[in-house]
Amino acid sequence: MAEWSAVKEAVEQALPFYEWISEVISLGLAGPLRRRAIRRLGSSRKDWVLDSGSGPGVSTKLMLHAGFERIVGLDPSLVLLRSTKASLTGNFYPIQAIAETVPLRTGSVAGVITCFSLRDVQDKNRSIEEFARITTADGLLEIVDVGKPDNQLLQGIIRLYISFIMPLVARALIGPRAGINPFKMIIPTFRSLPTNQALTRLVARTYGSAKLHQFQLGGLVIVEAERARVSAKPLD
Repeated sequence: MAEWSAVKEAVEQALPFYEWISEVISLGLAGPLRRRAIRRLGSSRKDWVLDSGSGPGVSTKLMLHAGFERIVGLDPSLVLLRSTKASLTGNFYPIQAIAETVPLRTGSVAGVITCFSLRDVQDKNRSIEEFARITTADGLLEIVDVGKPDNQLLQGIIRLYISFIMPLVARALIGPRAGINPFKMIIPTFRSLPTNQALTRLVARTYGSAKLHQFQLGGLVIVEAERARVSAKPLD
């Protein structure tokens, strides 16, 4: 619980520079991967869509720019939700909650997107079950996040980058603006990540099937799924 709180506080502290530093430390792929996932949700522009772990609102802003009309932003941080709401003029509806207990009706959204936030969720299985519960039949799920390759050599390379190189780059970019380096909190969340294939299987057990796309040696991933009309696993 203390680690989870530390992650939340780290993202809050990174608010002024989160987006552009994330772009740098992802080697320029954070934005393109978000936009790729958003394009796949394009058929739901006029429907309700959940941005889970909306954080500083990076994905929400991209969706509003792409013409999405009804976006629910879910995040445990009231600081981040208020900041996002204040910076937007579109239809953004903030909800302070965690992904394991989404306070939305069953079948109430056409799609769910979660970008660089599932890694921070304590119970990933429960959160994916919740995403499926609130999504309509044939609704879509898009997960964009740091990846943990199944190949041990590649996993070691990604771990080296996340544990040592990435924090140094982030610190150099942040400079004296923050007393601590909030991007160091990716290190413990990386340790608790399932491997890329394990995460894909986890999604497939609930949604019926899932597809994995890997980038940068598997250090970044998109996992996408479409909710089957008859779920592979009974839902509440």
